Amino acid sequence: MNVKYDRKSDILYLKFSDSKPVDSDMLNDDVIESFDKDEEIVSMEIWRAKELILPVFLEYLRTVKEAKL
Repeated sequence: MNVKYDRKSDILYLKFSDSKPVDSDMLNDDVIESFDKDEEIVSMEIWRAKELILPVFLEYLRTVKEAKL
Protein backbone atom coordinates (compact mmCIF):
# COMPACT_ATOMS: atom_id res chain seq x y z
CA MET A 1 0.00 0.00 0.00
CA ASN A 2 1.21 3.49 -0.85
CA VAL A 3 -0.05 6.59 0.97
CA LYS A 4 0.47 10.17 -0.16
CA TYR A 5 -0.94 13.41 1.15
CA ASP A 6 -1.20 16.64 -0.82
CA ARG A 7 -1.18 19.42 1.80
CA LYS A 8 -2.01 22.16 -0.66
CA SER A 9 -5.15 20.38 -1.91
CA ASP A 10 -5.85 18.50 1.36
CA ILE A 11 -6.25 15.20 -0.51
CA LEU A 12 -5.16 11.83 0.85
CA TYR A 13 -4.23 9.28 -1.82
CA LEU A 14 -4.30 5.57 -0.94
CA LYS A 15 -2.96 3.10 -3.50
CA PHE A 16 -3.70 -0.56 -2.71
CA SER A 17 -2.27 -2.28 -5.79
CA ASP A 18 -0.35 -1.67 -8.99
CA SER A 19 -3.27 -2.84 -11.13
CA LYS A 20 -4.43 -0.43 -13.78
CA PRO A 21 -7.68 1.33 -12.84
CA VAL A 22 -10.41 0.98 -15.44
CA ASP A 23 -13.34 2.57 -13.59
CA SER A 24 -14.07 4.76 -10.59
CA ASP A 25 -16.97 5.47 -8.30
CA MET A 26 -17.68 8.52 -6.18
CA LEU A 27 -18.85 7.22 -2.79
CA ASN A 28 -19.79 10.72 -1.67
CA ASP A 29 -18.62 14.28 -2.31
CA ASP A 30 -15.22 13.55 -0.74
CA VAL A 31 -14.28 9.91 -1.50
CA ILE A 32 -13.47 8.38 -4.89
CA GLU A 33 -12.61 4.70 -5.41
CA SER A 34 -10.87 3.32 -8.49
CA PHE A 35 -11.29 -0.28 -9.64
CA ASP A 36 -9.38 -2.66 -11.87
CA LYS A 37 -10.84 -5.00 -14.52
CA ASP A 38 -11.66 -7.56 -11.78
CA GLU A 39 -13.61 -4.91 -9.83
CA GLU A 40 -11.01 -4.88 -7.05
CA ILE A 41 -10.28 -1.53 -5.39
CA VAL A 42 -7.01 -0.14 -6.73
CA SER A 43 -6.99 3.25 -5.03
CA MET A 44 -8.94 5.86 -3.10
CA GLU A 45 -8.84 9.63 -2.95
CA ILE A 46 -10.15 11.34 0.16
CA TRP A 47 -10.78 15.06 -0.24
CA ARG A 48 -10.89 17.34 2.82
CA ALA A 49 -8.71 14.74 4.53
CA LYS A 50 -7.85 16.87 7.56
CA GLU A 51 -11.50 17.36 8.36
CA LEU A 52 -12.56 13.77 7.65
CA ILE A 53 -9.61 11.59 8.68
CA LEU A 54 -7.75 13.46 11.42
CA PRO A 55 -10.59 13.47 14.01
CA VAL A 56 -11.18 9.74 13.51
CA PHE A 57 -7.47 8.98 13.79
CA LEU A 58 -7.08 11.10 16.95
CA GLU A 59 -10.04 9.31 18.56
CA TYR A 60 -8.44 5.97 17.68
CA LEU A 61 -5.18 7.07 19.36
CA ARG A 62 -7.08 8.13 22.49
CA THR A 63 -8.80 4.75 22.64
CA VAL A 64 -5.50 2.88 22.26
CA LYS A 65 -3.87 5.02 24.95
CA GLU A 66 -6.77 4.44 27.38
CA ALA A 67 -6.68 0.69 26.75
CA LYS A 68 -3.01 0.58 27.73
CA LEU A 69 -3.62 2.39 31.03
